[in-house]
Amino acid sequence: MAERETPKTWIFIRDGDIVKNHSIEGLAFARIITDVQRVIDNIGASKYGKDYKKEDLRLYFKDIQEGSVVAPMYPITYPASPDSKNLFTEITGIMERLITTLNTKPDLFREQLESEITSPPERIGLLKSLASLSSSNTPVEIKTSVKKPQNGHFIPKHYTSYLNDLLIDYGGYGEVSVSGVIVRINGDKNYYFTIEAKNGHKYNCYFDPSKEETVKSLYKKWVGFKGDMTKTQKQTKIHSVKELDEVKTETLHNAENYVFKEPIKFDVHYDNDDKLWCIENESLSLSGYGTSYNKALNSLTDEIEGHVLSFTNFPDEKHSSESLRLKERLSVYIDFKAAKKIIDGKYGGV
Repeated sequence: MAERETPKTWIFIRDGDIVKNHSIEGLAFARIITDVQRVIDNIGASKYGKDYKKEDLRLYFKDIQEGSVVAPMYPITYPASPDSKNLFTEITGIMERLITTLNTKPDLFREQLESEITSPPERIGLLKSLASLSSSNTPVEIKTSVKKPQNGHFIPKHYTSYLNDLLIDYGGYGEVSVSGVIVRINGDKNYYFTIEAKNGHKYNCYFDPSKEETVKSLYKKWVGFKGDMTKTQKQTKIHSVKELDEVKTETLHNAENYVFKEPIKFDVHYDNDDKLWCIENESLSLSGYGTSYNKALNSLTDEIEGHVLSFTNFPDEKHSSESLRLKERLSVYIDFKAAKKIIDGKYGGV
C-alpha cells in the first residue's frame, strides 16, 4: 500500500498556551504523543493480551503541518490483528468511539469503557492518558483517516474531573484531582480530613499540619485539591494534599445525555443546614439540589426537561414576555428539538 494511501492518526493542536505560529512546545508535544501512544497500547493489550506486540503499533511522524499544529502519525507496518483485521484502524477506532461517546452520550461512557477495555490495569492506564489529554488548556483533536481531515475528536477539559473520578472508582493510583465536601477533620496524631467525593465515596486525605487552619476554614464546604492516591484491600487514601481551595463554580458540558451547545458555568456550594449539594445558574433559571452530587445533577436534569417540554409543547403566544426572554437565553446552550427527542425516547413521548 502506497504511503499516501495508508491511514494515519492525525493529531490537531490548536493555537493556545502551547501553540504559537504553527510551533509547539517540545515538552507539551512529547506528553501529547506519549498519551496517544499509551491509549493505543492499553486498548491493544486489553483486547489481545499477549498477542498484542507494542512494537507493531509504535507510532512515527515525519513532519508537522500547518493548521495550528497538525501531526500525522502512523506505524511503519500495518499488521493484521489475530482475527485478520487491520490492527491499527481497529484500535484507533476503539479510541475514537470512546472519545465520541464521552462527548455525545457521557452516561454511556462507563458501560462502553468496561465493554471495550476488559482488563482492569489497561482500563486504568487508558483513563490516565485520556485525563492527561483532556487537561490541556489547548484542545487536542484526534482522527484516523487516509487524507487530512478538517478536525478530529477531542475531550473537553471539563471531563478531566469525571475521568479522575472513574480512576478513583477503578482503584487508580498516583496523582489525582478530587472534588467534594469535607465531612470530618482529624488532627490528633495523623492530620487528615475525610472528604465525600462527587462520586459518592469517602476518602481520608492526609495533609501537612501547617495547613490545619486552612482545612478547618473549609469544613463542610465544597472543595477541590490534588493528592497522591494509594489503595489497599481495606482502604483508599490520598496523601500529600495540595492546591486545596473552595470550589465556587463548575462548568458543565452536559446534564446526563443532554449535551449543551456551549458550556454552562454554574455557581456551586454545599448547604450544611439542609445537607444539600447546590448547583445554580440564576440567569438561565437552572438549578439542582440533592443530598449527593449525583442527586443534584438529577435534579438539574429534571429542571432542563421541564424547560424543554414547556417551550416545545406550547407555542410562544402561550408564554409571557419574560418566559420568552428565558427561552432565548436557554437556546444559546440547549437544542430544544434534539432535547425533546431524547425526552420522547426516555419517557415514551410526553
